[in-house]
Amino acid sequence: MTSQPVRGRSKRRRSVLLLMAAAVLVAVLVVAAWLVASGNGRSGGGQSGDGGRVEGVPDIFPVPQHVRPSGGGSVPLKGRVYVVAAPGTDQPSVSAVQDLVADAGGTTEVVSTLAEPEPGSSAIFLGVAASGSSVSALLAEFGQRDAAENKQALGHPGGYVLATGTTQGVPAAVLAGRDDDGVFHAVQTLRQLLKDGSVAAATISDWPLMEARGVIEGFYGTPWSHQARLDVLEFAGRQKMNTYVYSPKDDPLLRDRWRSLYSDQQLELLKEVIDTATANHIRFSYALSPGIDICYSREADLEDTVTKLESLYDLGVRSFVIPLDDIATKVQCSDDVREFGSGQANLARAQASYLNDVNQRFIAGRPDIQPLETVPTFYDGSEGNPYKRALGAGLHPDIVVQWTGEDVVSHRITRESAEAARRTYGSSGNPRDILIWDNYPVNDFSQDHLFMAPVIGRDSALHDAIRGIVTNPMIEPYLSFPAIFNYADLAWNGPAYDPKASMHAALSQIAGPDPDVQAAVRAFVDLNQEWQDDELTPSAPELRRDIDQFWAEYDAGKSPTGGLKARAELLQRLPELLPRMEVAGFSKDATHWASAAARYGRGVEDALSMLDAAKRGDAKAATEARTKVEAAMTDAAARTQPTLAYGVVTPILGDSELKTFLERALKTVDSGK
Repeated sequence: MTSQPVRGRSKRRRSVLLLMAAAVLVAVLVVAAWLVASGNGRSGGGQSGDGGRVEGVPDIFPVPQHVRPSGGGSVPLKGRVYVVAAPGTDQPSVSAVQDLVADAGGTTEVVSTLAEPEPGSSAIFLGVAASGSSVSALLAEFGQRDAAENKQALGHPGGYVLATGTTQGVPAAVLAGRDDDGVFHAVQTLRQLLKDGSVAAATISDWPLMEARGVIEGFYGTPWSHQARLDVLEFAGRQKMNTYVYSPKDDPLLRDRWRSLYSDQQLELLKEVIDTATANHIRFSYALSPGIDICYSREADLEDTVTKLESLYDLGVRSFVIPLDDIATKVQCSDDVREFGSGQANLARAQASYLNDVNQRFIAGRPDIQPLETVPTFYDGSEGNPYKRALGAGLHPDIVVQWTGEDVVSHRITRESAEAARRTYGSSGNPRDILIWDNYPVNDFSQDHLFMAPVIGRDSALHDAIRGIVTNPMIEPYLSFPAIFNYADLAWNGPAYDPKASMHAALSQIAGPDPDVQAAVRAFVDLNQEWQDDELTPSAPELRRDIDQFWAEYDAGKSPTGGLKARAELLQRLPELLPRMEVAGFSKDATHWASAAARYGRGVEDALSMLDAAKRGDAKAATEARTKVEAAMTDAAARTQPTLAYGVVTPILGDSELKTFLERALKTVDSGK
């Protein structure tokens, strides 16, 4: 969706951004020193969507709707733990609890009822909060069954209540879900409440505000590997996402050869992806893109469409999309011209007829299938045009439209804009359900860049207007994890979403507990903050602060405080530290950008030596250091990052902040200052 439409506009304001960066930084950067920022971040109690913090409860992401203190103590998991689950309880949830207990150092016994627990043991109850269930009974025993927040949580799909207390003389936690999804979500919260082998005492009532929350693999360029898809699904499931749209533009069986069926080997791989999605309570949605050469009026093409979709249905897929984006904007097929006429409005009528037929022949009559979705040929902007009006009038009201916001890459998406789009693709009296296909942090239009700034500019009340939101990530799957974490937080509880706090939590989780590794990850992400064409994501803010501080001290004749030198040393260690991350794939995806950063780090350190030598009048040392600086700049500019369409490119990071510093250092020495 983003290759050609974005390419022209993606560079329009790059030069303006460079000029504005210094001024913008003064207004928007209220940040701690980078050494402090790489620590544990916020302290105190867990946050709650209804305001305030609860002492003794770890931070939870996505931010829950309600967190309250519990009267009982913590629930230790280091010893014997009974996992109390009625027959039919969601097995992935039961297995996840067993794994958590094992990681905490305990042993589990799965039972359907708790009878005469051993002294010193603990219990975890989990299941759907149906009338008469053990989890409902335990909520009542804990005095939580009738709490207004709990009733609210258990009234929403995907909602859950997690509470701690004591039953039959042993500490216990109850994980009660509105449905199986809710039970699984409760387990993901339990995971975050664990500290030093015990579950923190708390009562949490929680539910998602958006129905659909997920990832769309919808970029141009090298599709993700099979293993990367599995890893993304597991990560997204832990963040309580529930949607994955399979739509890589360079899968030929989705677009160029859309009529062809998958081989047995290909189906086996897809089946593993589908099963992994299901185990993580994520809907696998298959996106077939026939628009390149379809004849919308041709019965044979309709039959080919249904046959292809049925082959995926037989594999277990229950959600389907027909994207008609990035194709010709007028009727192409001669049969369609005769049937519908030419022009954009008639293209919309042809597409609506075809989609309605697919809906009738394949979707209708299957109660286990999700509503059909489509991506219109004109998929951005909320204002009407002949195409959108004709599509809105002709398309079956049950069909969901995917929309990218006011632009292909939308830097702001408001509730008002989304509501206008619903009317445009539907009608004032019957607004259409829309799902936002959000083109961030996708980098297919700028494959030498990484976009790793926190997700911003999305209205906190979007959930009131849309069905959901899916992020279109980067070609690099593991480098997209921080943004996926942000989107999960935003989609679950938009009013409580804090971009800075969410990103801090994401990087802490991805990096793991090692403080050196955390510092390295934050320094690397800082170099890749800029989101093209957007002044509110300034280039390398922490690096910029260190550079500004250095020049202010240097020009004033003061001894530099050492922040820039420390950062240069850290950048040189990125190739050593990033492979020690909790998410191993991050380092592999970052290889060439990290190597370039290390070379720049070496150059910065040599530049500092050069400036110091020049100031001392040591011409020989300054000359030697200058040679090293120039060599580092040459090495950092090497073409090392392979791409599918553009050959091997130079990794760009810090949007030239590093290069600009080195050039200024060289000029300073040349001028004799």
